[in-house]
Amino acid sequence: MSTLIKCEFIKIKHSLGLLSLLILALIPILINLARPLMIRQKYTLFDLYFPLFNQYSLFFPLVLMMLTATIFYIEYQNGTYIDWITYGYSKIALVTSKLIVAVILAMVFITIDFTIMTIGLVWWVPMSLHGFIKMAASFWLFSLMAVLINIPLSAIVINMTRNAIVTAIFSIILMIVNAIFMAAPFGYYIPSVFAYRLGLLPIAQSDFYTNTSVALTVGTILASICILILFVMTIGQFSWRQKIES
Repeated sequence: MSTLIKCEFIKIKHSLGLLSLLILALIPILINLARPLMIRQKYTLFDLYFPLFNQYSLFFPLVLMMLTATIFYIEYQNGTYIDWITYGYSKIALVTSKLIVAVILAMVFITIDFTIMTIGLVWWVPMSLHGFIKMAASFWLFSLMAVLINIPLSAIVINMTRNAIVTAIFSIILMIVNAIFMAAPFGYYIPSVFAYRLGLLPIAQSDFYTNTSVALTVGTILASICILILFVMTIGQFSWRQKIES
């Protein structure tokens, strides 16, 4: 498995797309950290973090889906899909190595985003240890759940369509759907929306759901089932013979 992971990193190490995606992930953070320069007033941590988190929660799933699509699309773009599946490793190992690389890169993105965000917030507003812990819990809860949902979902879409443009359009549609339903009282039935509201829980319980315990229980169960199904489908997808293999 380590050999396959190294091979995947070699394939993408010169990709300019990764830098573009990192910049895209940083856009909502940088824009909101620049607010005190444009609108001069006294800010609290919540004043800056809340709108930053709202915009980040819309952009980051898009980044995750495009990141995963980039890793898988390499084989279709370069015409190396047949060579890839005939490495001598099982298809499960091959697809798992790509998923692992996607997760590793996503964690790098999250760490960079969080570090820059924290430095910026500390620069502009006073931050207590308690405030930092709540902000960190909010950011990482959402980010980790977004990784678990969007990476396998993107892998399914890119390998079904073998088209990066279609995957990008799907990602944008999903972003719009999340934006529409993020404030819906039934949002915990939708895992991607639940991830956003879960991120709000540490910083503003009133912005979660009216019945916190029920929403948290139902949302967690449904999200867990959804994530399991997505990963099983992603790996199972490669157990079926695709047209490109004929």
